[in-house]
Amino acid sequence: MSGETFNDASMMEIFRAEVETHVESLTSGLLALERDPQETGQIDEMMRGAHSIKGAARIVGIDPAVRVAHVMEDGFVAAQNGKLTLRSEHVDVLLRGVDLLNRIANASKEPIVDWSSFDREAKSLVVEIKASLAGEPSPIPKPSASAPIDNRMPLPETVTLAKAPLHQGVIVVPAVLDAAAAETVRLAYVSAWDAGIPLVRLDFSLTHDLDATGLALLAALPAQRTLGGPPVELTGLTADMRGVLEATGLDQTAQSGGT
Repeated sequence: MSGETFNDASMMEIFRAEVETHVESLTSGLLALERDPQETGQIDEMMRGAHSIKGAARIVGIDPAVRVAHVMEDGFVAAQNGKLTLRSEHVDVLLRGVDLLNRIANASKEPIVDWSSFDREAKSLVVEIKASLAGEPSPIPKPSASAPIDNRMPLPETVTLAKAPLHQGVIVVPAVLDAAAAETVRLAYVSAWDAGIPLVRLDFSLTHDLDATGLALLAALPAQRTLGGPPVELTGLTADMRGVLEATGLDQTAQSGGT
């Protein structure tokens, strides 16, 4: 059903509602497991959440969401049956699954969506989740020991919207910077400020749209700097997004990184 407009908009709303309902419990449950792998009280709820998202995605024909939710459900079922203890290495990749499902749900607000655009990321993530749950090495290749040494200053590690840890400096902005995403980005910025991060980078490489709330967030950044907050660098902006920022005068609110 790629690229088609759904005639029954209410079914798409049900899918979005399922994702929005369960993303919070999935995230909180996974973070609880990361702190203590024996904290299994939310596994049943997470399994039901992944199952519900899978069913809703199947009804509206969003195959990437079906695949990701399905493999996450399998992991929760294995943990539920005592065949697997979910530890931090599992939590990291499962949280990426939650983030992808959330981005797909946000994309569903558009009247026409080419769901195949999520295929590559979904397939790669499914492979990673399966490998992680099976205790196998990550299928994502790592640099060899003989690789040339890069002497440039490394970027801070990424702050995912699902976790937003307090000690990182790069915030990956989701596909749509709407009210919910803007609040998460704001909290991540505050966390970086509290942690003494000298520079915060907002990475827009996954972003294709931002609404009035997203623009308001960017407009508020200079005020934070006058209060002692860290400067912000915008990276990964598309030409269209740069044009929006220039048209609204917000291109002057932050440093501009590369595309």
